[in-house]
Amino acid sequence: MISGSSSAWAAVALLVLPAAIIAAAELDERLRQRESPLRGAVLILRNWTLPFLAIWMFITPVLGVDSNSTGPRLAASALLLSLAVAVLRVLGVVIGGIRRRSHAEDRLRVPELLLAIPRLGIIIVTAWVLVSTIWGVDLSAALTALGVTSLVISFALQDTLSGLASGVLLLSDQPFTPGDWISVGDIEGQVVDINWRTSRIRDRNGDMIIVPNSELAGSSVINFTSPDALHRVVVSLQVAYLNPPTLAKDMLLDAARGTPGVLAEPPPVVRVVQIDDPLMGYEVHMWIDDYLIAPRVKSDFGALVWYQSHRHEVPLPSPAQDLYLYDGVVNAAAGTPGPGELRQGLQRSPLVSTLPDADIDRFAHSARLVRFAVGEALDSNDGRDLLVIVDGRALLVLTEPGGFEVTVSDLGPGDIVGLTGTDLAEGGEVVVRAITDCDVVVVDGAIASEVGSRNTELAAALNRQSELRRRRVERIVEHRVAPPPEAHIEESGS
Repeated sequence: MISGSSSAWAAVALLVLPAAIIAAAELDERLRQRESPLRGAVLILRNWTLPFLAIWMFITPVLGVDSNSTGPRLAASALLLSLAVAVLRVLGVVIGGIRRRSHAEDRLRVPELLLAIPRLGIIIVTAWVLVSTIWGVDLSAALTALGVTSLVISFALQDTLSGLASGVLLLSDQPFTPGDWISVGDIEGQVVDINWRTSRIRDRNGDMIIVPNSELAGSSVINFTSPDALHRVVVSLQVAYLNPPTLAKDMLLDAARGTPGVLAEPPPVVRVVQIDDPLMGYEVHMWIDDYLIAPRVKSDFGALVWYQSHRHEVPLPSPAQDLYLYDGVVNAAAGTPGPGELRQGLQRSPLVSTLPDADIDRFAHSARLVRFAVGEALDSNDGRDLLVIVDGRALLVLTEPGGFEVTVSDLGPGDIVGLTGTDLAEGGEVVVRAITDCDVVVVDGAIASEVGSRNTELAAALNRQSELRRRRVERIVEHRVAPPPEAHIEESGS
């Protein structure tokens, strides 16, 4: 006589399982039309797992055959194995999708070890359930023997196992991948392959270096490729001290921009790192996006520096050594322009050139030549001197409280700075800023005031220039717009 539970199992076997098989067949047809890789797993469920489940249900719950007998165990084993195969098929589809996405989207490659661990776990769990639960085999003795054996093997192969553990950590953490340029200790090269025990690195000489993973795991690794291939190449070099830094920087920047492989963004940068007669030290920072070309970039840049130094007339240090007696006083006097040269510079100003020769000579004997770099404010020590631009360009700018600068006037050779009332803005500051290297003749303020008091035309011209600049600044402050450019001759007051 069939019990109530057996009747329930029979109803499930007669009603639910056929419906499940029909549903699996419908799902298989839809997957076939879509050419889905999951169709293999559905076929295994329909053709093997569900029939074996029906057999096991008919033998054990319905007929009441002892589950520890051979028949039910064989049916349960077949059911478990078919289910494990179906799960492995689904897992294979998922892992394949992960591999394809990592390649298509240029992501870091997922280590094969991590992809193999889920499969290995399913196989171990299936074997454990099959042997221990279904067939009732006691595995405690086997586990004890396995533990003792593992302990002995671990002591004998501790170095090898340490390398394997390091390989697992490298594959899971992925500090670098094949194709990356790395530096580890004294080793620098491109990663060719990573396995569980060693990594292969090819250096710039083309030699293959086999590095144990335990050594890599215990060292600091510099990755030049990942996560960004952008790399800065720094070249240090020296230029003769007599070269103005602005000219030397322009020469080095032209050489950097002309070097093949150097990126325009970020732009090359030149820094002064040493000031020491007879040499000045510079660092040139250039950006590349391929570490492989770094040595070639340095070589090409060094060659271009030689050519650019001749084009820019910026002498490089000479390897020749000369023995000479140095007289600081004589050399300083030789490098200082005399009154005649200063007079020629002063006469570039239309205002100064109208003075009598005696007053121009008085200016020249009290003057000195000063060079200002790009970005510097043209000013003397006490702020009361008369400055005449001899060479270069500058801007008269209004700096407002928020830091915003507005150009008031463009100044060039012959224009006068100082004694013209540049302190004109309320709540702001008016300064003259060099936009190129500027050579400026600085006349003592007391001498300039004395000469101006005797020459009413010079004083009137300076006052007109001061008033003109004042009106321009007031218009800017009032309207917050730059004034229209005015003729250069009006600015100079001639």
